[in-house]
Amino acid sequence: MTEQRKNVPMTQRTDLARIGLTAELTGPLQLPNSVANNNRKQDLQEHSSQLKNHIVVVATNTHDLKETGFGSIETCRSFYEALREKYQTVTFHEISSISGLDDIVASKPDLVVLCSKYFLDVESDTKTWFSDFFSKHAIAYTGSDRDSLEFDSNKGKAKAAIQNHGIATAKFFQTCPGQFETEDKLPLLLPLFVKPIDAANGNGIDENSIVRDFESYQNKVKELFESYGADVLVEEVLPGREFTVAIFDDPENDLRSIMPVEIIAPKNEKGDRVLGCAAKLQNHELLRTITEPTLSAVSELASSVFTALGVKSFGRIDIKLDAEGKPNFLEANLVPGMTPESSYFPRACSLQNGSKSKKKMPLAMTYSEVALKIVELGLNRINTLQQVG
Repeated sequence: MTEQRKNVPMTQRTDLARIGLTAELTGPLQLPNSVANNNRKQDLQEHSSQLKNHIVVVATNTHDLKETGFGSIETCRSFYEALREKYQTVTFHEISSISGLDDIVASKPDLVVLCSKYFLDVESDTKTWFSDFFSKHAIAYTGSDRDSLEFDSNKGKAKAAIQNHGIATAKFFQTCPGQFETEDKLPLLLPLFVKPIDAANGNGIDENSIVRDFESYQNKVKELFESYGADVLVEEVLPGREFTVAIFDDPENDLRSIMPVEIIAPKNEKGDRVLGCAAKLQNHELLRTITEPTLSAVSELASSVFTALGVKSFGRIDIKLDAEGKPNFLEANLVPGMTPESSYFPRACSLQNGSKSKKKMPLAMTYSEVALKIVELGLNRINTLQQVG
């Protein structure tokens, strides 16, 4: 007995003495009934205060994909952990086959959180869009439907739609290698910005994306076409400041929170500020809040784009100023990155500083609040449909 006590830390012996524990320390620690009962009561109280909705978080390994959604499996698990604070039943599913989706349907969740847009079967090279799959089975999900998500996956399609709505965006064209034989036949004057039409998170964008001569243009178009197997997007270069705008939209309660921030990327070896994949991985960009009159101009354009593309609940809109200081649409990110320390969406939400003008500005949000808001908006949509039904 004496020898066993020597192996018990002093702090634990003190705690044991305080609660009057006299049993020998040869087996698992057994608390007195009064202490155990109090612990059970506390657990029950915490459990009862949680919401009873059944939430499923759906993720897939996007490591080798050009579209990454919320991010890595670790990022998706961070999102999942944030939801467990408020909801009694939250499950995490890493999808690697269609049967995994069937299992989710069988569990009859109230809401599915889509951490990415689709599951890619590499062997058959086919995509299963999560939004289509769960719509088919009458299961509610977070974020936008397939039609709107196509604007995220195809930057050219998004820019064409925005142009048709009369919203400013940089002049552009889509091309493939050899389409234009000489510089004078290009639809736009050099310099130009060349990027993949269907990649996200800076994939395919680097120090060579701004092309200033025809040979550089040809090389970049060929590189991207061969790497991504699709037409390439070519835009005029916008020289002004760059912004990203996180938006939460709650039409059921007539609320839309618009949270813009400026992004300042470090200059590369050519002296350009380009937000490519390598730059984003280094996470050296400066994000800061903006002031009037730029604040209103950027916010209004982002809100107009959000509406024009039919985005639901949440999304991120990227914007850049032209030579005259006018905001122009760059692209939409409708399943935006959610890595806590680096992704623009949660960082933009965290940098808000409330009302500083006559307009009511959103307050800063923690990562957990961002995750919970996304689920809340999904559930609001369900409640509205049930009331209408």
